[in-house]
Amino acid sequence: MMRTLLFSALLFWGGVLQAQIFNPPVNGGETSDTTDWRGWSGVSIGFKPWKGVSVVLNQQWRWDGDLSSFDRQLQQLGCSWSPRWNAWSKTQSLGVGLRHTSSPDRKGDVQGVDRFIRLQAEHGASFEAGRWEFETRIRFQKQTAVQLKGGGDPAAEAARKMWRFKCEVGYNIKGFKWDPVFAVERFVPVVPDGWQPDGTWRMRLATGTKVGKRQKIRVFLQRDWEGRYNPAPPGVSLFELGAGIDDLRRAGAVDWTVGLQWRYRLKLKSKKVNAG
Repeated sequence: MMRTLLFSALLFWGGVLQAQIFNPPVNGGETSDTTDWRGWSGVSIGFKPWKGVSVVLNQQWRWDGDLSSFDRQLQQLGCSWSPRWNAWSKTQSLGVGLRHTSSPDRKGDVQGVDRFIRLQAEHGASFEAGRWEFETRIRFQKQTAVQLKGGGDPAAEAARKMWRFKCEVGYNIKGFKWDPVFAVERFVPVVPDGWQPDGTWRMRLATGTKVGKRQKIRVFLQRDWEGRYNPAPPGVSLFELGAGIDDLRRAGAVDWTVGLQWRYRLKLKSKKVNAG
């Protein structure tokens, strides 16, 4: 059974890797869909101050342009709580997070650094079935600008709100330290009333292993893709919706990402109470 699933996964990813840009150009060839390779790296430190509570501090660096140019760096602080009331509550978790992103732009006439703050809240659930592990996550996030490279007023920049729905499946291979994990995630931006719904997809194949008592490394291959987008329903103009040309997405895009992450788990020493 496991060999069949792994073989099917390899066939799927092989077919995706061989696929070329999928949609023909529009408007007489003015625009065409694109493909880009990105690289992500990161380190994180986690600890559990109390039973059922987890805190993780994460630092990431990202490259794009087929890994040729630095794109951004980010720092994120996350906290999650898993109630310990009963067996069912232990499978649930509630989390909040705060992310700061700094994106430098050294090209073109307008150069500088864009900085953003993102707040997020999420619910997660997990359970096991034999050697299989399943996880789900629903997250809502809101990103606002705190600095714009052009010197504009960050308050005038509309906040970006989004729902994310993720499902992850892992398998513990007996006698093998690099267990595979496959995840699918749907991104659904919050758009104004009357606009067509929008969204993108992400698929990730990952694996990881312990390299020390409290250390773990994780590597992954990820595919993100989005199609072209017009917020106006058929027969309705952008003007009627209050939208503009900038709200159109004239070309789709596929982003492939290779990633490497190192994680360290702190062990807090418990205080001993002296009797007498």
